[in-house]
Amino acid sequence: MNRGILIAIDSVGIDPLGHDRPESVYSESRFLFPKGAGGGVLSLPEAPVEGALVETDVTGGLERGGIECSLTYTAIFSGTSAVAKHGLVSGLALKDSVLEEMIGQSNLLRLFPDACVANAIFPAHLRCFGQSYVEDLLPCVSRERLEEGLHFQGELVRLTGKKKHGFPELFTLAEINQNIFIHAARQAGLRLRSYDDVRAGEALTSTMTHELEARFDLRFFGEAPLPVYTPEQAAAIIGKLAERHSFVFYKYQMPDLISHTGRVDLARETVAVIERFIGALLQTIDAEQTFVVVTSDHGHLEQVGFSKGHPKTKVPTWYFGPHALQHADSLRTPEAIFHQFAALRAH
Repeated sequence: MNRGILIAIDSVGIDPLGHDRPESVYSESRFLFPKGAGGGVLSLPEAPVEGALVETDVTGGLERGGIECSLTYTAIFSGTSAVAKHGLVSGLALKDSVLEEMIGQSNLLRLFPDACVANAIFPAHLRCFGQSYVEDLLPCVSRERLEEGLHFQGELVRLTGKKKHGFPELFTLAEINQNIFIHAARQAGLRLRSYDDVRAGEALTSTMTHELEARFDLRFFGEAPLPVYTPEQAAAIIGKLAERHSFVFYKYQMPDLISHTGRVDLARETVAVIERFIGALLQTIDAEQTFVVVTSDHGHLEQVGFSKGHPKTKVPTWYFGPHALQHADSLRTPEAIFHQFAALRAH
């Protein structure tokens, strides 16, 4: 039986100046960004299994407005262009009725009776970050209470004012609860995974290695510490889930946090983590029975040194499996990813 794994990597775009120039954050790539080539569909000769890279257009050529994760994930999970139906956005637009209606009409997770979202939700609804898709399931915590009791690196968090402390890091952890694919999972009747599942080796948080969570005192939320993983250990967990589920989805959030730091050195370290994770994952699966698609929602990491917002660049999409060049060529829009997995389900 064919199986599919979809990995979403937040905020990773195609470098418009070329990924193999020395200044590029991708210049030390081992296999995801092949050297000396650009445009079209590229084979990945150094990948552990047959693979190909294609540039995916997430903005539909629109110039007015911003590109956010909600648009791309809606297209991926509904099979319809969210940009064409909704337009680009103003602000984060993490919870939007138009996008929810699109998921209601067509939902990738409904195509697989044993689909799995491997991300664990954050264990509380943080009111200061706005509405979420799980606030009815979780304890609600106010900003005032957070600032009175939650510690980040040994000091109380501060979410407002000039002395903010831990704000982007906390948002990175909690933003999972606002993602449209969590709405899709609930609509499909999937069991949402928790930090208990992470401790049991049955899920990951969106940070993959959980080193960021270790900088917070999770006892504030009634949670024991999480295991800290290497990228290879995290990949093994996704691989084990894929043995039991015909479709597994996982989103890696950390590149978004790094892309807002302005630090090229951290961006390069993040690319290395991604390659270790994907490389290890590909070695855990039967490449003849399981295909893997890796994509991103929008760019930014590639322009970390000179862009403060999400640029309207194309994003890389990788296909790993038999006939990789042919399949990758069909993945030039995010909604095409839906149809690739739908074809898997049909067979």
